[in-house]
Amino acid sequence: MRLATITSFLSLLIGSSAFAQTVAAPAEPAEEQPQTVTGGLRNGPTQLTGWFVAPTFTTSRFDGSLAYSPGIRAGIYLNRRVSIGVAANAVGNDDSSYDGTPVRNVGTYGGLLLQYVVQSNRLLHATLESTIGSGRWCVEISDETDGCVGRNFMVFEPVANLELNVAKHVRVATGVGYRFAVAGSGTGPNSDGMSSLVARTSIVFGSF
Repeated sequence: MRLATITSFLSLLIGSSAFAQTVAAPAEPAEEQPQTVTGGLRNGPTQLTGWFVAPTFTTSRFDGSLAYSPGIRAGIYLNRRVSIGVAANAVGNDDSSYDGTPVRNVGTYGGLLLQYVVQSNRLLHATLESTIGSGRWCVEISDETDGCVGRNFMVFEPVANLELNVAKHVRVATGVGYRFAVAGSGTGPNSDGMSSLVARTSIVFGSF
């Protein structure tokens, strides 16, 4: 009897001690996940978080002359960090002629736009973007030549911007970069003549 009582007491004591250790022991921290570019603020799944449309104006050099490039950009934001979209630009330089016939020295280029946004909620923040695509430069456009006489070119244009949050749905960005161009066969400037430093200003409308 006495042995059974002692055995029961020891069993109760061991069980209580084990229960206390289970309650008091801190939970093991969850395994940390690596941060990624497309990961959310809490390493969640990739989410569509907004969109934008941005009229732009760029100055650069083209074929040895000062060039003016009005354009537009549009895309979507993923996790408020990365944007994917498209860009299109018209190009004209000091030698461009639009009034008479034929039209001379004009072009267009554009393509895929990739952008990374640094701390989007800050009043003033940075964005890094690249346009990868192609274009066409026309030395002459007329009915006599049945279209554009010129050459195609490939383009890679990285730009670093400073962006200011003006209002909830409006931002202003300005930045500098470089247009790397590779000219194809045809008539017109070569790759060096199409490549240039660029300075761009944008008014960005959207949901950020």
